[in-house]
Amino acid sequence: MMRGGSRLPWGAGGGNQVFGGRPGQRPTARVAALAAILVGVALLGWFGYGRLCGGGDCVEVYCPSDRNIAAPDGYEFASRIFELNPKVQATQPGFDLQVQAALLKPATDGRMLSFFRYDEVAKRWEPVAPAVPDAQGAVVTGTFKDAPAVIAVLRRNTPAGEVVAYLPHNATLNQQAIPHVTIVHPIDFAPSADGGVAGELSRTIPKSSTYEVYPVIAANASVPGQVAVVESLLADARSRTNHVQQIVAKVNEAGVNGIDIAYLDLPATQRTSFTLFIGELAEVLHAQGKKVTVTLPSPIKTQNRIDEGAYDYQAIAERVDLIKIAPYRDQATFRLVMPEVLAFLTGRVQPSKLVLTVSPYATETGGETINRLTLIDAMNIATRISIRAQAEAITVSTQVDVAGTNIDRDEGLTGIRWYPETATVAFSYKQAQGGGSRTIYLENVFSIGFKLELIPTFRLGGVAIEDASENVLLGDIWPALVPFVTSGLPTLMQPNAEDLKPKWSVSGGTIEDTGRGSARWFTPSEPGTYTISLTLSDGAALFENSVDVVVRPRQAATTTPSPTAGN
Repeated sequence: MMRGGSRLPWGAGGGNQVFGGRPGQRPTARVAALAAILVGVALLGWFGYGRLCGGGDCVEVYCPSDRNIAAPDGYEFASRIFELNPKVQATQPGFDLQVQAALLKPATDGRMLSFFRYDEVAKRWEPVAPAVPDAQGAVVTGTFKDAPAVIAVLRRNTPAGEVVAYLPHNATLNQQAIPHVTIVHPIDFAPSADGGVAGELSRTIPKSSTYEVYPVIAANASVPGQVAVVESLLADARSRTNHVQQIVAKVNEAGVNGIDIAYLDLPATQRTSFTLFIGELAEVLHAQGKKVTVTLPSPIKTQNRIDEGAYDYQAIAERVDLIKIAPYRDQATFRLVMPEVLAFLTGRVQPSKLVLTVSPYATETGGETINRLTLIDAMNIATRISIRAQAEAITVSTQVDVAGTNIDRDEGLTGIRWYPETATVAFSYKQAQGGGSRTIYLENVFSIGFKLELIPTFRLGGVAIEDASENVLLGDIWPALVPFVTSGLPTLMQPNAEDLKPKWSVSGGTIEDTGRGSARWFTPSEPGTYTISLTLSDGAALFENSVDVVVRPRQAATTTPSPTAGN
């Protein structure tokens, strides 16, 4: 059975990427990301400032609590418990709250420390912000968007998992990732038909004592002919051994301590050959004290079973150091399928060897294809504007109907909304010329949290990020990732429904929102060129599109001369 790229959950159609995928397009000039992060991110330079009182007559934002609340399993208190002081105003509109807390004992490494809030309704502690220690390790600082009623600093006692960052060739690592990443995977190499390895090591990744660099040798169906090349390299023992020797030579030439193999989209007939190849490669590199990791596609849930296809997870796990599960693209079925897939895998593989990959890319589904989009590309589609009037009919002091082309609910579209069944912000639209309906699922700080919760549930070995670069066109998932990495627990949030509603504005005249993805524009009394703007949000950032519209003067009424006598 051939597991072709674009027809499968991990396929994304086109582009030279480790997981496949369409290359990111530059945003059009008509859509600007306004970068107004609404949740989970500090607004630089705008902080309320508070301390946690040590006792006595407390006049600070938070005061010591005498409540006896147990720490969750796997954690211990690194500070006292504090309660919000009702006599002190914690925050002002437009300001974040920055709080400092003294630790019970010094800690120079903040990776295992987090501020937690206590949820009185659910009766549980939840991570709310990283705890950043000072130079002496005696005091930690946290930044909150609001002021939780009960907080404490907790230390995670269970081992931290791997944080794996995939990077496009010669890309720069996201600044938010640098303090937390343990493995960096630059996507630098591809297999050659002669068994060699093409490409060169990225030069943009600085050396660090906090992470290892294991470059990726990638092949998948998004590049024509790549899968056929891999099949030929795995065809017999001689070809496999030659390829192994070439990889080992490249690893030593590059001066790295390990390599990642990401040969996706192989047919099931390659199951034995691929396992033998990985085993031979691991044996040679392990003998040199080097690591071998693999990136494998997620198994598929069929009607009666879980199908691994060409990838024998159990046999491969016995040979390699780590397995990263490539992103499962089909967001419509992710929450239904992935728990079953992970239950299947963790029944066969030591969970600590499995790493779940999350993605900052949006996905577009419809028919049999699944496409990968940047957030800007996705919101470019969402913010398109239609003027529903002929140019000559747009005159002064008249009503003109305008609409969000792909969010107009009067056209049977969904608009942008939160889908609880998929735990994503999404919208559906119709393609032109009868191309059918498509649904775009947006990845951001909200959706990622609901994926991260699978990691502690199945005790997986960590999280991987499909693209951890500084690419500003992608969804900013780091406000969800950083608290998870430091605390080990996901922050589960939903966007404010009001934030997802479209906002209309116009440079002349007045505009009324219908509440259904369209608006009525009452044109000004003066002719000229006016700008109509549509602003949308994914719940975390704002995106705006504008169109210029010419308003014409009304044509003077023409009169027909009255007939005169004799004519």
